[in-house]
Amino acid sequence: MKKLLIVLVLTFFMVFNLVNLQAEEYQNYQEIVFENDEVFLLKDFEDSDYSSNYEKINKKKFMGWKINVVHNNEPVEFVSETKLKIYNNGYTAIKHEITLEEKEETNYQLSATGGIKLDVKGDVKKFKGAVDADIKASISYSKLTSSKETYEFSIIVDPKTYVKIITRGTGEVNNGVGKYYFFWINTTKGGWETFTVQTEYYEIVKERMK
Repeated sequence: MKKLLIVLVLTFFMVFNLVNLQAEEYQNYQEIVFENDEVFLLKDFEDSDYSSNYEKINKKKFMGWKINVVHNNEPVEFVSETKLKIYNNGYTAIKHEITLEEKEETNYQLSATGGIKLDVKGDVKKFKGAVDADIKASISYSKLTSSKETYEFSIIVDPKTYVKIITRGTGEVNNGVGKYYFFWINTTKGGWETFTVQTEYYEIVKERMK
């Protein structure tokens, strides 16, 4: 009877292991472009991507996580946000004094799906449970913290043009899937991803109004 109960409980866990995405702010960046066109983010994984990569970690394990890395240390360029836009509809140039303040933040972000969960408490970001150590052992990553800084500068906006200031940068992405085994039975599975910002800077773009 006890054996039957264990099997039923494990089956219950497996049936409700849905693919729901938990993610940090990089998923909302305006533009993310990989150096390799065949690389993609966790949010773009199809069912076939999950299935084919789960197959690679099908060998049963007594207890614990098995990790498969799909994309490893893939270079990426991004535009995170447009800070501001200044339009000049007039006939003379205008000058604007700009002050931009950057908040202190950790340039290490995570996403997860299915049975892999996130544990984010302030600046402490990790995957929930033992899977965090298993993922970090499978990839190389850096965890950087940017300090709070203020930038002050002047911008000249010519007639019939506009200027926009965007935040651009480079980074690396790792992602893959994982399966958890309990007494040789796969009880949960899901996807994981790390996004590390390596450089970040402001870019000033001037364009003529249409």
